[in-house]
Amino acid sequence: MLIDDIVSGDYFVFQLTSESVVRAYISRIEEVNPILNAVIEDRFKQAIEDAKYADKLISFGNLSIEELKEKHPLLVKGSIEVADMKSTAGMLSRANVIAKTDAVPVKHAREAGAIPLVTTNIPELCLNWESSNKLQGTTKNPHNTTRTAGGSSGGEACLLASASSIIGLGSDIAGSLRLPAHFCGVWGHKPTPGAVSYVGHYPSCKNHEVWEAAFTLGPMARYATDLKFFLQIITEPSMKDKLMLEKPVNLKELRVYYMEDIQSPLTSTVNGNCRDALNKVVGHFNSICYINCEKVKLPLMKYAPEMASLALLDIDDVDNLFSGRGEGSYSELFKFLTGRSKSMFTTVAYGLLRKFTGYLPKTMTENSKNTLNDLKNDFLNLLGSEGVFILPTFPTEAHYHGDIINKLLDHGFLSIFNSLGLPVTNCPVTFTDKGLPVGLQESM
Repeated sequence: MLIDDIVSGDYFVFQLTSESVVRAYISRIEEVNPILNAVIEDRFKQAIEDAKYADKLISFGNLSIEELKEKHPLLVKGSIEVADMKSTAGMLSRANVIAKTDAVPVKHAREAGAIPLVTTNIPELCLNWESSNKLQGTTKNPHNTTRTAGGSSGGEACLLASASSIIGLGSDIAGSLRLPAHFCGVWGHKPTPGAVSYVGHYPSCKNHEVWEAAFTLGPMARYATDLKFFLQIITEPSMKDKLMLEKPVNLKELRVYYMEDIQSPLTSTVNGNCRDALNKVVGHFNSICYINCEKVKLPLMKYAPEMASLALLDIDDVDNLFSGRGEGSYSELFKFLTGRSKSMFTTVAYGLLRKFTGYLPKTMTENSKNTLNDLKNDFLNLLGSEGVFILPTFPTEAHYHGDIINKLLDHGFLSIFNSLGLPVTNCPVTFTDKGLPVGLQESM
């Protein structure tokens, strides 16, 4: 909508330019960041120069309207490399690491004309569902600063929700793009594995095939219309035809299925606010779109926390503090308990969990893999080519800072889609009586 104003004749010439848009978002970031603590590093001076250059191209008639619409200010998650900017991964030991090149999706975005403004806050090594580290501190939820913005793409979601940009680039391995989107009330999409390159993300993994199946970068947006638009830009050229992003959707042929809860004894029960959001969407499909939504039972979903946890912890050669299967995690735990560790507890805990799962019987992990494969077949048979599956993104709205420690296994609602290799989107739906956003996940 804003870009259409830019290209509307005299209005653009006298009032709205790429530079003025970039300056407006910079001003907004400078206004909210002292309160929210979402920015790692800015490139405001360079962004203004980029915008001035775009305006010159426009004035010379060297840009079409369609090309101009791609000149969006862009937020980039702090774990995704932007040339000449810090690449710390939230670690004290990487405080002075500078990225030499752009991550591949950032490169695609820049080639399309996107203008990066800032890199945004994350947890250390992206190993938490809250965005806090010893370098930058804690990012706060823009709707209520006593609540978390989520993680690990918390800085992205926070700034999008506070009107500091309209598009952002995040990443997702265990819901770390969708959970912040849910907590902050914005859109976040985990694409099909392989659709968006992960080259240029830190941490990464030497086991490329396994990593690509579980981990992906993806678009985040303040408005739904920009989600598809940005996904088209960052998708790898070889995958664009396979995703069929331009294929029209016939609502009459759409089949919608939903579950209110995964019914796991290890997770929290979905609360009333999240159930109300689900019922609101189901009611909309029924009464406005004339689509009958079917409540389904997928019994294997109750094992989601265990299956997803084992699958993620079984990935070898992920960049972290420890070698092998959590070697050195005991000594790091001792350092943490005696106040000598430079790391956050979740980083240490990752090594301990890797060590612990290495002792599990192989039959347990194999059974988990087989059950996961059975669940994937259940989804494929259910959804076909025209099906949509709806599930609460998380059992609750945003909680207080630090409360994730009491809800760790609730990640099963999110990470199961990574383990299944299915695309999934957080869609903001409504607000609670206390003004906190509530969203839903839609997979297909």
